[in-house]
Amino acid sequence: MRILIVAHGYPPTFTGGAELRSERTARGLVNAGHDVAVLSAESFPGAESGPARREHMQDGVLVHHMQLRYNAEGDVHRQEYHHPDVATELEIMLQSWRPDVIHLFSGYLTGLSIIHTAVAQRVPVLVSLTDYWWLCHRIIMVRTDGLRCDGPSPGGCARCHWEIYRRFRIPAQVVRPVVDLFWDMATHSSQLSTSLGIDKQAERQRELSAALAMADILIAPSRVLAQQYAYHGIRTDHMRVLRQGVDLNACPVRVPSEVVRFAYFGQIKRHKGVHTLIEAWGMLAGERPHSLVLRGSERGEEEYARSLHVLSGAMANVTWAPTVSHEQIWGALAEVDVLVVPSRWLENSPNIILEAQAMGVVVIGSDLGGVSELVHHGQNGLLFDPDDSASLALQMQRIIDEPELLETLRSKPLPFGSFAAEIEQIEALYKECIQNAAMRALVAPAAGTPQESLSALIEFTEFTDIPGYSDYTEQPGATGVVE
Repeated sequence: MRILIVAHGYPPTFTGGAELRSERTARGLVNAGHDVAVLSAESFPGAESGPARREHMQDGVLVHHMQLRYNAEGDVHRQEYHHPDVATELEIMLQSWRPDVIHLFSGYLTGLSIIHTAVAQRVPVLVSLTDYWWLCHRIIMVRTDGLRCDGPSPGGCARCHWEIYRRFRIPAQVVRPVVDLFWDMATHSSQLSTSLGIDKQAERQRELSAALAMADILIAPSRVLAQQYAYHGIRTDHMRVLRQGVDLNACPVRVPSEVVRFAYFGQIKRHKGVHTLIEAWGMLAGERPHSLVLRGSERGEEEYARSLHVLSGAMANVTWAPTVSHEQIWGALAEVDVLVVPSRWLENSPNIILEAQAMGVVVIGSDLGGVSELVHHGQNGLLFDPDDSASLALQMQRIIDEPELLETLRSKPLPFGSFAAEIEQIEALYKECIQNAAMRALVAPAAGTPQESLSALIEFTEFTDIPGYSDYTEQPGATGVVE
């Protein structure tokens, strides 16, 4: 098959979860004998002065980079989710490269334009939901005041949009009840609704929901993510829950140590809760030697990262290390005993947790979302109360004080699938996508109500019949799962 993968950025320049997932999928498909190209839509400071487009070969994949330019005289708000240049670039690639199927990861910077163009050109399109971008323009469902969002609403989303600016953010911090009243009034005023962009947020929600309904297949790597989309009204009868696999062939032997080695691997951003980990580290005691290494990109929240460096500067045995490539991650994990995942948002299905468990690295994570779907407290890891550094310190202290606990927890990992099995499952979805493409023009199911969508969710097809794949055992009571 000829497969076009679309993502917002591509490694090694961009190393977020969606970007890494698109890159590993591309490599896996090339190794399986397919022709693969990538369209990477990118936007970052300095992009205006750089080349509009460039191409290169990477690991057998044709990677086409395009820099997004925003027209200040146009509807900038709409360009953030329906950029005309993305549609133009995709049309060029469809004419010159002619893929059999398009696989879109996340949707950020690319979403609506990709699906509309694919449907117009009668090319089947599959969407991997790696985050909450289709529901939340901030992607992470965390409000500007740091609290987790209960769900999208035009007024709430407009408020988040404006409170990134000091003139809105400072009043919200100082006189929040007054600001709350103002935004409540704004949602009931047509004049304020227009001037503050509340109507534009409502339009965004309608258009993106409709676009997802037009896609041939949606993939959610976790039930938490799938249920969140269903709960918030997204049609789910074409949703598949497909957990990513682990490249077991790359696992080296772990390096033993007398020191209990804690680590954090991931982006250095506030919603990742890195400050919670550092605060917890300052609370630890005990004679048994212990150390902490933090690895990850500081790009995007440099001020936050600087504050963490200052916070950890006076603490003993804390090391900051650069992020690592997919080839280097196994070697880095081989020198770790405990991985801490202190996320403040409803994570999807963190790849690093699966890789850590495959290496026999115990995970301590927030009792929240996709983390608690993978980490079962007292069985294969430990959970702590989100945002609570004392709760995290308590679990870390247990590891230090109870030498036998590490072996007990690492002896009961969840069953997981191989990366090769994941690629087989994706290939099966592509074939299904292509076979059903002709039906799209004839059958257009109406989107159900949120409750109907939840009912459809229970009927998800999971790929348990493919050799090498092991389904996850569901555990009741995981925080963030809609029952």
